[in-house]
Parts: sequence; C-alpha cells; structure tokens
Amino acid sequence: MVAEQAEVSRETASHILGGKRADRYKDSTRKRVEDIARALNYRPHRGAQMMKSGRSNIIAIIHFGAGIEAARKINQTLAQQLQKIGYDYLAIDMNWHDGNLDRLIETLIGSRVEGVLISHIQTIFKDEHIEKFYHVGIPVVLVNGETRRHATLVSSDATDAIEAITDHLFTCGHRRVLQIIDRFSHLAEAHRPLNWNQRVTGFQRSCERHGSWTIVGEEEFFAKCLPWPTASPEKLEGIILEQNAEDYAIVDKPVYRLCLRLFSQPSLPDAIICRNDMYAMEAIAAALECGVAIPHDVAITGYDNDRMGTFPAFGFTTAEQDIEGICAKAIHLLLQLLKAPQTPMPETLFIPSRVIIRNAGSRP
Repeated sequence: MVAEQAEVSRETASHILGGKRADRYKDSTRKRVEDIARALNYRPHRGAQMMKSGRSNIIAIIHFGAGIEAARKINQTLAQQLQKIGYDYLAIDMNWHDGNLDRLIETLIGSRVEGVLISHIQTIFKDEHIEKFYHVGIPVVLVNGETRRHATLVSSDATDAIEAITDHLFTCGHRRVLQIIDRFSHLAEAHRPLNWNQRVTGFQRSCERHGSWTIVGEEEFFAKCLPWPTASPEKLEGIILEQNAEDYAIVDKPVYRLCLRLFSQPSLPDAIICRNDMYAMEAIAAALECGVAIPHDVAITGYDNDRMGTFPAFGFTTAEQDIEGICAKAIHLLLQLLKAPQTPMPETLFIPSRVIIRNAGSRP
C-alpha cells in the first residue's frame, strides 16, 4: 500500500522504511515514502524482517544505577546513539528486575538480540552471566562499572580529574583535605572497584607531590585524627576517610550523616572531596544545618557535574564525564564485534573526564 501510493517499488519502500541503504535515494523520495507511511500508520513486521534478514536489529541495554544522574544520562545517550545508526534497543532496568538473571539472559537470547550493552554493571552480574551471551555469539560491551571476562569495559577515568581537583584545592590555599569514600582498602588491589582505585590514586598522587596522606576508617578518624593538627603552610595533609561500603548500599545519606558528626567538632578540614555530586550535596546540606559556611569554613567538591551543582547557591567544583564519547566508543566496539566476532578487544578503555572549577571549591 505504501509503495503503491508513493509510486515507488516495494523494494524502494522497504529500504527507506527499514533504514537500510536508504541514503541511496533522493531526499524527496524518502520524504514522500515516510509521509505516506506515517499517514497510513504503517509499522514494519518485525517477525517477517527477522526471518528475511536473519537479524533482529535490536541491541539490549541492561542498566543499573538509574537513581544517579550520570547513569541516567549514559543510558539515554546509548539509546539515542543506537537509534541514530539505525538500531532499535531493548532497555532492561535492573532496579525493577526481579533478580532472576538466568531467566533474563534466556529471554534476551530468545529475542535474538544482536548485542548487549551493560551500563554500570553491579556485582550480581557475574562472569558466568556474561559467558552465557559469549557462548551463543552475542557480544557484550560494558559502559562504566567493573570488568568482566569476555567483555570490554569502556569507562570514564577519574584518576587525573581527582588529582587536578586536589591540586586546585592546594593552589587555593587549602592544606587539610579530607576525601570521603567507601571502604575497600582491605581488599587486594585486583578486587577493589575500579572507580575506587581511580579516585584514591588521583588523591594520593596530588598529596604525595604537595605533602602526605593517610587512610583511616570512620571511627579511627574521630578517635585519633581530631582535633585536626595545625597544617603547615607549605604542605598538604590529606586524609582518606573510609566509610563502611555497606553504608553506601543500604544506609540513606551516608555522607550527610558523617558530616553532621564532623561539623560538630572543634576543628574542621579545609576542604572535602566527595565521591560524586550527590554526596557533595549531602555534605552541603549538613553544613547548612550546622552553620558551617561553604566555602569560607570548608570547601566542597564532587564528581559527575549533576545539574544541581550548577546553581550558584551550591556551585561546587566537580568533574564531567565525556558521556557522548564513552557511549560512542562502546557502541563502536560492539559494532566491530558484530561485524568480526574474533576482533581482538582491550579489556578496558578509559576516557578522561573534564574538571569544572566553581566557587564552592575555592576560598571566598
């Protein structure tokens, strides 16, 4: 019907509406076919398309961490970029999933998805789950998160950004700098989360160049590190304060709770480096309740460049992930594997982040 009304062959209509080889036709022809299809409420028959081509044209996006703004941006960008190159996507929100990963994987395999992108993979998604896709020839690329066997990870690199933020704090005159992070130092380095390693390594590099650093647990910090000793005007004194990792998984507002306790002490750090912007907001909320002026009394920094931090009332220094670049690279690698499954792939590929300096990380 569409081909007949547009006065083109069925093959031409199929190419244009299917998005394949559509660029071989004139703009006017494509517009005429698309307008008529829209008027007729035409929808392609996916089952027939799959039988004819042997392909589903579907990429699955399995995503975690939808409550974090940066994760939502990545999930949305993956979907948009896939659509631009002619693929459909099937989005699986693991926050709503019932937890039966084996059934989920079997469903995706049965749906004949061509590839899988996993955003911000969590520990419940293990190597054996990736291998189920691998054994049936479905390539998997990870976007941020942790590494898994048979899957390349494309991720932001926080190391240089955290180092640059710490350098900036030192340049602004801050000497007693506290980094708040969840506890993983007790694990062997190979078992620590990548983003933990990056953030701690960046902080340590700057501290070693400008002074010294130490790493302590929360209770040890309050028992032994306070009151904070008078800082040398020439040297940075960095402290990495580790909270229980479980606090970040099951306890609401862990940094807010910690900072309420911290800001009641007689001596304060000059600056606090938070794991991300959400936790930086928790620190600022505690400061408001305790009458601590930001940045006059304490400077606050975050990571991710969430929209809330752009308001002048908050304005904390942060770092912005190259979300477009991360997603484009992940999709590029997935397409390479679709064309040539035996293509050698790196285990990890890191994309630098960009530091954004704002007033809450500086002296007034």
